[in-house]
Amino acid sequence: MGSWNIRRTSQLKVIKNFLEEEEFIKLQGIFMSAHCPYYFQTCVADYGDKDYMFTHTLFDNYNPNSELYKYTETLIKKLNIFALKRMRVMCYPRTEKLIRHKTHVDYKEKHKGAVFFLNTCNGGIYIEDKFIKSEENTVVKFDSSIPHSSTNCTDEKARFILNTNYM
Repeated sequence: MGSWNIRRTSQLKVIKNFLEEEEFIKLQGIFMSAHCPYYFQTCVADYGDKDYMFTHTLFDNYNPNSELYKYTETLIKKLNIFALKRMRVMCYPRTEKLIRHKTHVDYKEKHKGAVFFLNTCNGGIYIEDKFIKSEENTVVKFDSSIPHSSTNCTDEKARFILNTNYM
């Protein structure tokens, strides 16, 4: 018998102006402020890379992990989440050169992913052969068990996203 090479596709969906402006401004004010604690991560995609970022884990292993999680209720409802696995806010500091981070998958099992852009910058996400530039209040929905990679930015102080893995 021959082997079957089954390739999953991302079923990529980009939705601009995802939240009502008032709700978006509230999230931006919380997660892009000096009051949101970010924690240094020595890698972006896997422990062998030389890239870094700062994260704040709101929800992990099917449980809330932060008091700030409560502010994401509207986003969760709008994404139509049945079971939330993980939600993190990520901050990629500006560098002189745009860096494409190592390709990775969030989890190996098929699941839904949503990357919500909190600010506009020249950074973004690569999914398969597509680059989606960070544009505030835009969500990118896809199967995040599909290989993808992120970038930092060069034109703003940092790139901020809210990354969600769910069923």
